Amino acid sequence: MQNIKFGLAYKISLLVTIGIVFTGIALNIIFRNYYIHDEIKHIEDQVMTISRLTSQQFAPHILKKESKALHENIVGNIATIKHISDMQVYDRDGYLICDKHGIQKKQPTDKLIQKGIELTSMLHRWEGYKFKHFEPIIEKGGAMGFLYIEYNADFLPKYIANRRNFFATLTGILTLVFIGIAIIISRKITRPLEVITNASKRVADGDLSVSVPVKSKDELGIFAENFNYMVESLKSAKSELENYTKNLEHVISLRTERLNNALKELQQEKEFIEKLLSTIGATIAVLDREGKIIKVNRAWEDLRGFAEWEVKGKYIWELMPPGSASMAEMMLEEMLVYKAPITFKIKVLTKGGEEKILLANNAVIIDENNEVKYIIATGIDITEKEFLEEHLMESQKLQSIATLITGLSHNFNNILVGVVGYAGLLRLKLSSIDHKDINELLKYVDTIEDSANKASELIIHLTAFSKKAEFRTEEISMNDVVMDVINMIEPTFPKFISIESHLQDNLYKITADRNKIHQAILNICLNARDAMPEGGTLKIETFNKDIVKPEHVLQHPGKYVVTRISDTGQGMDEETKNRIFEPFFTTKGLLHHTGLGLSIAYNTIKNHSGYITVESEVGKGTAFTIFLPVK
Repeated sequence: MQNIKFGLAYKISLLVTIGIVFTGIALNIIFRNYYIHDEIKHIEDQVMTISRLTSQQFAPHILKKESKALHENIVGNIATIKHISDMQVYDRDGYLICDKHGIQKKQPTDKLIQKGIELTSMLHRWEGYKFKHFEPIIEKGGAMGFLYIEYNADFLPKYIANRRNFFATLTGILTLVFIGIAIIISRKITRPLEVITNASKRVADGDLSVSVPVKSKDELGIFAENFNYMVESLKSAKSELENYTKNLEHVISLRTERLNNALKELQQEKEFIEKLLSTIGATIAVLDREGKIIKVNRAWEDLRGFAEWEVKGKYIWELMPPGSASMAEMMLEEMLVYKAPITFKIKVLTKGGEEKILLANNAVIIDENNEVKYIIATGIDITEKEFLEEHLMESQKLQSIATLITGLSHNFNNILVGVVGYAGLLRLKLSSIDHKDINELLKYVDTIEDSANKASELIIHLTAFSKKAEFRTEEISMNDVVMDVINMIEPTFPKFISIESHLQDNLYKITADRNKIHQAILNICLNARDAMPEGGTLKIETFNKDIVKPEHVLQHPGKYVVTRISDTGQGMDEETKNRIFEPFFTTKGLLHHTGLGLSIAYNTIKNHSGYITVESEVGKGTAFTIFLPVK
């Protein structure tokens, strides 16, 4: 027990001693640095103040070139101002006028002075315990000379040593005082602990009749009371433990039965969740924190065409186009950092290589360390919705252009009436004039009338695009229309373009305006000719198609006659393909084409309740597919 008492008192005294010593050392360092910094700052301020005052004294003498007066002021200042060891005055050209040794005329060798003269600015630095200060003497906005002051601070070491000795003495006295206090406190604490330690040893041996006397109301007294209360509690607990042991087997039996029931409920809940995941309409994929697929639901399998075992363990971005794959990796990294749900659109690939657009909504599951354990990637197929929105925007754009064209055509036609009318009047006037160049002038009138007639034809085309014309419908065969177009273009097309036709027998009849459908097919064929300047093949096909399940939003269940016009020409990039049905859009130049051919064809098919699709790649040709419903 003496070892415990000595050990505790020793530890308390040692801790207090170490704390006081280290505190004293820290205070010595802090105050020493403080006094050094404070004294240095005080010296710098004092020197700069002296410099300002003496500059005012020296300025008149420099102006009057009174070197002797300058030397007397320097000697007087060094004698009266404590710790100033040298003063030097330079003229505006940087030559020394005088210093404490007398009147001189030479260039400075000190780099500080040289630099200050060069920059015409204030400079100072410490060299050991010497502070050197240099600044220009300013008069009427310009430097009329320079002043150099040297301050000797060799008293600093002794000043700092006196301060350090004071704090060291104070620290030693405080250390002895607190060590004595620590010894007294430790002895007061260890005596009651000795009694409690002996009592606790008896309790550990099984003697619960022990009681510790309570002699104070401080923390040790409370500790003794709590010890006695603990012994009484142990007595009660011992008897309760005996009773508890008797009932333990019964309790274990009940808990085991409840556990089995809970396991059954958990299994049922698991089966319910699996059925829910398999029947829900949205695609669901469970990923680990690296982006590898752990589990997918039935909707995911149906959309992608993969079974779960085929994709398990693969990275999710392996089943996406390149652009979407990099986006998916970036989203995964963002979720690992911010642990927040993310909603975005992304393209994915099916097993057959088809692209689908998903509205993805990803969330994370966090483990007990607040780290992402799983990522739940859900998605809704919005491919058809995106296509419908794009088609709607295209229709609205074309409708806006058609409205504009209607107004322009009307105004343009009014202008042409005036042009044609006055050209006729000009012809009549010229016919009655006897002039040597009359034939040439009449040719000019012919040119005006011919240009006006061409413009009139353009207005007719514009009107055909912008207005929903009244069709003269009849029951026709697309095979007859296609053959008429082929018979028309074969003699006029270049010989290096071959024309092929594959027309299905027993083709459905459609109700349409024969002339307008004929014009639409002809416009597409002419566009194909222009796309093959170096030759190629123009192929026209017709066939019946019964649509039961629409493949996209423009389709409706029913019977269709399909006409496919394909060429092996230059093809188009994505940007050009998206604009080919716009009025006046052409890649061939407005001098040769108006850009209305495909626009009129598009409107004609649309007004017959049909639609056109375009497939094209640069260098691989273009295919227009026309769907016309059978009524």
